[in-house]
Amino acid sequence: MHDLVIQGGTVVTPSGVGEFDITINEGKISSVSSLSSQCYDAKNIVNASGYIVVPGGIEPHAHIGGPRQPERSGAEPVSKAALLGGTTTVLDFATQIPGHDLLHAVNEAQDRWDNSAYTDYAYHPILTNGIDETSISQIKELSEDGISSFKVFTTSIRPPSPQMQNNHIDFGRLGNIMEKIRDSGAMLMVHSEDDEMVHYNYQRLKDSEEWEWWNMHRVHTNQSEDVSFRRVTRLAEIVGSPVYFVHVSAQEGVREVARCRSMGMPVYGETLHNYACFTHEDYRSDNGMKYHTYPSLKSEEDRESLWTGLLNGELSTLATDLVSTTWEEKIRFRTVADVTGGHNGIETRMGVAYTEGVIKRGMSLQRYADITSTNAAKIMGLYPGKGVIAPGSDADITLINPKFNKALTMDDLHLEDYSIWEGYQVAGWPSTVILRGKVAVQDGKLMGTPHDGKFLKRKLNPNVATRPAC
Repeated sequence: MHDLVIQGGTVVTPSGVGEFDITINEGKISSVSSLSSQCYDAKNIVNASGYIVVPGGIEPHAHIGGPRQPERSGAEPVSKAALLGGTTTVLDFATQIPGHDLLHAVNEAQDRWDNSAYTDYAYHPILTNGIDETSISQIKELSEDGISSFKVFTTSIRPPSPQMQNNHIDFGRLGNIMEKIRDSGAMLMVHSEDDEMVHYNYQRLKDSEEWEWWNMHRVHTNQSEDVSFRRVTRLAEIVGSPVYFVHVSAQEGVREVARCRSMGMPVYGETLHNYACFTHEDYRSDNGMKYHTYPSLKSEEDRESLWTGLLNGELSTLATDLVSTTWEEKIRFRTVADVTGGHNGIETRMGVAYTEGVIKRGMSLQRYADITSTNAAKIMGLYPGKGVIAPGSDADITLINPKFNKALTMDDLHLEDYSIWEGYQVAGWPSTVILRGKVAVQDGKLMGTPHDGKFLKRKLNPNVATRPAC
């Protein structure tokens, strides 16, 4: 007797898309076979006829609330919204703070997530300004213990203030970090902007009294992304380190990622679904700071370049850069120096990607699965346990209802009191979600618990760290 059978859906597999039945036992996929009319001996059968069956979504870039940001939502509400939106794995960040090492950051992250997650989870340590050799040396130790990705910033995203931690890593330390990443078989994630250009732009706008939030794209510019990406990739080429650029926002970033990949370098690009759907013109709408995520929204041409990059393989993943905020917090600050970044879009990512990619732009279902799940699993060291519908993999599966067609309202969403996606017309939406063989969402109804999620140890495939593997 099987634990669970998913019968009759259009299933996206590594070898193609077809009408398949999926059998599941002990939390793993045991078979994927041609559609059959047979009566399965199973404890539970999910009728997937008329649905698109894809790997459970993997969100590679989320920031949940913690001890230093208690006003922001924590693991339980964020993972609940993620699950209802078709995402079964969430990767959070563990930020090193002055006076503490990376191990402290990881322990703090574990405290946030332990026994509070509807989804499986992992985290990326963030190395911040002034990090010492002790913490840098912990990269290898943490990699051996199942943490395979680490993040740095090449700029401090805001002007100096008592409220803003300086996360900027200088290029001297960056070279050292890259060496440790290379030797540890890990992945380096980079928020890449030129620090001097960013802070000169802040000062220039302040001097000219153009301090309103809608000028944000004049601070976090295309040129800054271009110059910084080129510096990072040149250093990575010299050292031999893989690089994953988070939230690519400009056409120049897409081009540099593509150039490196054409040379066989292990360089990967991520963009965000809000970058791919909005532009800096949206900043000028009422309370338009609600759209902001660092670096910034760019032009319509940049927006389309992101979709082109996702469609043709220049960009590998679609993420959210989630920062859960209330409406009051999001609109509280109104200058380029203090606007709150991030948005609570973790629930909308899978549906928006299906609407914009598959329906509007003809993206293949396999490519859709790649950018929402498979590639993140490969780049972050989760594959093939996660991110694929194949025998032996975890039974993390999402059923997309292609007949779901409506303008989203807050009644459709489950995190915080506002959303930049309210009113957005979706054509396709996650309906049923399975986490390691358990039906966690059924026909839009939450069935899972905050005790279902587990921490995932990760190990990068060497191919991912030595060439553009996805």
